[in-house]
Amino acid sequence: MKIKRENYGWLFATVLLAMLLALSIYLGVSGWYFKTDVSYTTDLQLGKNVQMSVNKNEATSISMNIDGSFLSGDRIPQIVSVKNDDESSVYLRAKIFIYSGDNQTLKMDMVETVNWKFDESDGYYYFDDLLTMQNKVALCSHIIIDKETHLQTNTKYIFTIVVETLGGEEDVVKLWGKNPVEQV
Repeated sequence: MKIKRENYGWLFATVLLAMLLALSIYLGVSGWYFKTDVSYTTDLQLGKNVQMSVNKNEATSISMNIDGSFLSGDRIPQIVSVKNDDESSVYLRAKIFIYSGDNQTLKMDMVETVNWKFDESDGYYYFDDLLTMQNKVALCSHIIIDKETHLQTNTKYIFTIVVETLGGEEDVVKLWGKNPVEQV
């Protein structure tokens, strides 16, 4: 059967779509497209001092790569401080965790400084005062791999600290369920 010249476009489109379908099936089945290697490009290094800048009514995070060579209960020196870049005072709370490549978050703990209190009911650390404008406060001196967290060797993980802020004029009890200045 001879193909007419006016059908070349349809033939080309059909062949191209068939090749793209075959390629997408191959990549989907082989898993190459869904790479499970977890890494986060950052200039932050585990063990180095880190300062987080925050503004009111925002959530800010820092993340660092760690490998699976740490054991449950390991204490890793990590000084993290939080600086208020806003023009008003803010309430602060922080959460720490490890993200694994299979979309799981694993428990972590930290040795918090004097003005931070841990609330076991929601897993947040609360700063017990308002952080005034352009001031900073130390959050932690060490991070600790939780005793229930078991990291696998030859696997990369992402260690993350999230700091949330609310402006001093916000109804913190309504939004967070507690006033960290009055109670924790």
